[in-house]
Amino acid sequence: MESRNLHLVRDRMMVQYSRNGVLYASEDHFVYASSDGGGGWEKICHLQDRRTSLIAKTKSFLLRSGMVRRLRRNIGIHNVAVLPSGTVIIQYDGIYRYDGTGTCASHVYCFRELNLYGPLKNGMAVDDRTGNLYFGEYNNERPYSVRIVRGSDDGRKWEVCYQFPEGKIKHVHSIVSDPFRNRLWICTGDSDEEAHLFYTDDDFKTLQEFAGNSQIWRMVTLIPTPDALIWGSDAGRDAPSAANYIYRWRFADSQMERLQYINKPAYYATRLRDGTLVLGTTYEPGQQGIAEESADIWVSRDSEHWERVAVLPFSPSGRSSGTRYGTVNFPSGDGSLEELFFTPVNVQDLDFTLVAYRPKPSEDPL
Repeated sequence: MESRNLHLVRDRMMVQYSRNGVLYASEDHFVYASSDGGGGWEKICHLQDRRTSLIAKTKSFLLRSGMVRRLRRNIGIHNVAVLPSGTVIIQYDGIYRYDGTGTCASHVYCFRELNLYGPLKNGMAVDDRTGNLYFGEYNNERPYSVRIVRGSDDGRKWEVCYQFPEGKIKHVHSIVSDPFRNRLWICTGDSDEEAHLFYTDDDFKTLQEFAGNSQIWRMVTLIPTPDALIWGSDAGRDAPSAANYIYRWRFADSQMERLQYINKPAYYATRLRDGTLVLGTTYEPGQQGIAEESADIWVSRDSEHWERVAVLPFSPSGRSSGTRYGTVNFPSGDGSLEELFFTPVNVQDLDFTLVAYRPKPSEDPL
């Protein structure tokens, strides 16, 4: 790794969410929380064991043991979100809900029965105005009539609230809550004609297209600010003629700016409490024109000027499931953390490790 400002916080922990200064993370089937910047961790809950046979239950018990988990290094839980009420919503093979009762998160929504695909990492959005949670299907089949699912009643009720016409998009990358405009943004991909940015102001009664039909508008996520939208483009190895940049759309004059060349596709992004913006680029093996086989972290303190602060060399983990790309995962949520936490995967030394970026005292803090 190129930056000496990266500090190991905890091995085998996937960063997930932030709310009110609390950092939530997961490992295997367990969810943890830290309210002191990663110094101490509290086990919040674990997933309900839905297996019924004695053999299956015994197998599950062995897999959840500490020794086996250390050896397997299984990432497990895919997404965690925390509602304004404090209820924890977990996505794994379906949706699980934990309201503070006991230690087990209960299974409340089954994907298999509805032939439903779950969201991409960081693909869930909480609307703090209503307490509702949303995600769109991430499916790599074509053509497919992609659905958006809404969770309401503090995560007890789940239903499809919108369905795209077959062939309109390939899949949903993420849904992003925008507190500055009181709307939800929907990022889709992947080809030019499938790459769009949509929005809804009325809880998916209607869906409006903001822009699209270009790799510029192919984004895994975006960062709303008071006066703009900021994102990194996601032109991967399937779009060899497209270059990737960080873009900004200004609402005052409806103009788009190209802020920074980043070469690789951008996946996940986050913001810190002081307004610092953070974006990660991903290494997709086989992509043309990539000089450095690494996942990188870019930061901006003013939403305009960007600096690459970490270069994480690619190294396959050998996991049988999950992404095979060199990727940096950031917490989604309310942007209330004081410092940057992240979990890289498929990189040298720090694979599936919770890491903090802490500048030297002589450097400007994030």
